[in-house]
Amino acid sequence: MEGLNNGDTAWMAMSCALVLFMTPGLAFFYGGLVRDSNIVNTMMMSIISMGLTTLTWLIFGFTWSFDEWGAGKGFTYVGFRNLDTVWPDTTMPGMTFAVFQMTFAIIAAAIISGAVVERIRFSAYAIFIVVWVLAVYVPLCHWIWGGGWIAEMGAKDFAGGTVVHISSGTSAFALASLLGERKHRAESFPSNLPFVILGGGILWLGWTGFNGGSAFAANGDCALAIATTYVAAAAAMVMWVTVERILDGAPTSIGAMSGAVAGL
Repeated sequence: MEGLNNGDTAWMAMSCALVLFMTPGLAFFYGGLVRDSNIVNTMMMSIISMGLTTLTWLIFGFTWSFDEWGAGKGFTYVGFRNLDTVWPDTTMPGMTFAVFQMTFAIIAAAIISGAVVERIRFSAYAIFIVVWVLAVYVPLCHWIWGGGWIAEMGAKDFAGGTVVHISSGTSAFALASLLGERKHRAESFPSNLPFVILGGGILWLGWTGFNGGSAFAANGDCALAIATTYVAAAAAMVMWVTVERILDGAPTSIGAMSGAVAGL
């Protein structure tokens, strides 16, 4: 395959695995923050994205994100077809690029679940994921990463600050506002701190591929992204527990992991 770099491809394949691993990590993180009776349901609201978003991305998500838009267009990559060459402006196969982008869509949809735990049915959220990926994530992805109108304005998004985090964050806020407060909010408290710590640790590990893989190569940009990610998480963790110590008299495990995730 002309233009292929085996080292870059191997790193991107590893990045796919690391980013996918973030979704179970998010499930643990969210699951540990709710009541015992809702742990499994909360975790499954993240995990189900791995199934639903994967199939949605395979059929329509990727091709609508990275193919041309217009009459009769947008179907070149349906079912991951026509990806047997090196992806433009990279040194990896098109299939690897498609899977890497898929893992971003999976975690983006899963992030939203944390804003609506204990106030939405699992079946309703499953339907929401499919609709959201196609109606919100895919258009924004195309506009920025697929050569759309925002990209033409010169916008840059190295690792999903807009495509992933702004889309999921604003959608989470809108959905939470629509559903209102939890009925048992006053009774809610973290029920499994080890889950929170485990989930936060997995997210930290997975972000190696999330940010490092966004360089699309094993190069200096990749190394800088990974180093910046680790330092940001570490600094945020230390500052959070320091503030807790000053204001509350003692640091907490939730504070430490919340700080780390905020830094990431």
